[in-house]
Amino acid sequence: MSEASETDPPLDPDVLEEESELARAERERDEYLDALRRERAEFENFRKRTTKERLDALDRGAEQLAAGLLTVLDSFGLALDAAAKSSDEQLAKGVELVYAQFVTTLEQAGLAEVEGVGATFDPSVHEALLQVEAADELGRAVDEPEVVEVLRRGYRFKGRVLRPAAVKVAR
Repeated sequence: MSEASETDPPLDPDVLEEESELARAERERDEYLDALRRERAEFENFRKRTTKERLDALDRGAEQLAAGLLTVLDSFGLALDAAAKSSDEQLAKGVELVYAQFVTTLEQAGLAEVEGVGATFDPSVHEALLQVEAADELGRAVDEPEVVEVLRRGYRFKGRVLRPAAVKVAR
């Protein structure tokens, strides 16, 4: 190996300087590429975060609208019951069709009714207004409190409880 080093030409200072500049340029390039990648990642995270925030704001607005429409839905249900008892079958059919359209539209937006009669009582979605003995109401014993009557319907919007169902519970 010592023979090969004797035959190697002496290193030219210009060549050394060019190699040094090349190494520096490669380091700068790598630093710029790394900075660019970080900026791209930050921008992508920013875009995802703002998109999520915008969708959350839209959901909150839709939830507020749905909550405001619950009293309209309750009143519509009463009108449906009254129309069904009416002697005017066309009126009853018309009210029933409009009610069905209204409910379908709300369901498509994310509204869902809380489980009612026959469901196990769940304090996170039910509000017990009355309690009765299961043996008296159902003619049988129950292991868990059971909803036997819905006094006011409860609703969820996209999984969140808007209004708990007011219920009568058998124990």
